[in-house]
Amino acid sequence: MKLKRPAFRLSVLGFTAMELLTVLALGAVILGSIVVGYGTLVRMRTGVAALVTVQLGAARMAAFAYPNASGTSRNVVTAPSYGMMAQAETLRETFLSDTLGATAVFCLPRSGVNTYKPHTISYNPVQHGELDTPQKFHDHLYEILGRPASFPYRNYRNPLNTASTTPSENASIFVLGFSRVENKLKVLALYDIDVVRYTGSTEPQGYYVSVKRYSDNPLGTTYQLAFSGGYEVFYPPSIPNPDPSRPDQWASDGFTPLFITFERATRLAWVESTEIDRFKKAAERPFYFIWWPDPGARNLARSTTTLPVLDPRHAYNHMGGSTSFMFTVPMFPTL
Repeated sequence: MKLKRPAFRLSVLGFTAMELLTVLALGAVILGSIVVGYGTLVRMRTGVAALVTVQLGAARMAAFAYPNASGTSRNVVTAPSYGMMAQAETLRETFLSDTLGATAVFCLPRSGVNTYKPHTISYNPVQHGELDTPQKFHDHLYEILGRPASFPYRNYRNPLNTASTTPSENASIFVLGFSRVENKLKVLALYDIDVVRYTGSTEPQGYYVSVKRYSDNPLGTTYQLAFSGGYEVFYPPSIPNPDPSRPDQWASDGFTPLFITFERATRLAWVESTEIDRFKKAAERPFYFIWWPDPGARNLARSTTTLPVLDPRHAYNHMGGSTSFMFTVPMFPTL
C-alpha cells in the first residue's frame, strides 16, 4: 500500500533557487530606495535648517518688538521651514478666532515699519462720522494722530493692483472689537505683515518675511500692544545661484497683493472708474481676500496671468499657487 505525502510537508521544503534570487533582488531594490530616500531627507534637513543673518536695522527691530531682541539683525531660517510652518498654522487659528468675534476688520497697506500699536483708538461717532470703509479708517487715523509727515499707511484702493502700479508689500490688519470705554474703539489684535527685499552685493539675496500679532500687553500697560506671536522666514531667489550684481534676474519675485477689498455691489450706483468699480462685487457685506506668505514654499516666484487688466481676478490670480494661507474675511464680521 502506497502512502501519500502529508500536505503540511510542503510548507517546510524551502525555497527554490529562483525564488531566493527573486527575494534577494526585491530586497536590494527596497534597501536601495530606503538609502536614496534617507539621503534626500538628510540633504533637505540641512537646507531647511540653514540660517541667514538679515540686517533689519534698529528702527525695524524696535518696531517689531520681538521679545528679548536687541541689536540690528536677526538670524532667520531659510524656506522651506516646517518649524515655521507649525507656527504659521497656530497663528492662522488665532487669526480666525480674532476675526470671528470682531466688529470690524480694516486692512491698510503700509510703507516702512509700523510703530502704531494702540490698545484703543479715539473715536466719536458724532464728530468723526461712520467708519464703513478702510479708506475712512485710514483718514480717521491720520486725523487723530495729528496728520504726521511720516504716516506709514497708504490711502489704498484696489486700482493700485493694476499692471501699471505695484501695491505695497507691507500691511497692517486692525481687528477691532466692542469697547467698554466711551468714545474709544478697542483693538482686539493687530497683525503686521512685512516683506523686505535684499539685493545688496554683501547681503543675502532674497526676501525676509514676517507675520506678527500684537495684543493686550501682559504687563498691564494700556497704551501699547505687545508682541504675542508670529513667524518669520527668509526666501532665496527663485533662480539658483543668482549673481549678486544682477538682482534684475529675479525681479519678478515678490508677494503682492497682501489683500484685496471687495466693496458692496450697491456702490456701483456711484460710478468712479472702471479700475475701482471692478471690485464692487459683494452682494451684501464688503469682505477681503487676504494672503500670508507660506513658510513651506521654496521661494516667492510669481505665476503669470492672461486675464484682462479690468477683470478683478487679474489683481490676484497669480496668488493661487503662491501660498496655502489664504483667508476670506468680512469687513464687519459680527454685524
